[in-house]
Amino acid sequence: MPASFISELILQPLFEAVFQVAGYYVGRVVVPLISGGRWKCDRLLRAEFKWGGFYHRRGQPIYLTAEATAGVGLVFSGLMIGMILWWYFSG
Repeated sequence: MPASFISELILQPLFEAVFQVAGYYVGRVVVPLISGGRWKCDRLLRAEFKWGGFYHRRGQPIYLTAEATAGVGLVFSGLMIGMILWWYFSG
C-alpha cells in the first residue's frame, strides 16, 4: 500500500510532465507540417485558459492549445513507434 501511494504521488506527475512536454515539442513540429502552415501552436505555459483544442481571433491564424498540441505529438509518436515495431517484427 505505501509503495503504490508513493508511486502515485511522485512517479505519476513525473511521467505526465515528461510525456506532455515531449508530446508538445513533437506536436510543434508536426502540426505546421500537417496543416501546411495554416495552424499554429500555442505556448506551453499560457496564463489564459482556452476551452477545446482550437481558438482564433478575427484576422489571425487558428491556434491549437498546448494540450491539443501535446496530444497530436503523442499520437504521432505512438503511430511512428508502432510502424517501426511492425516493420521490424514483420521482416
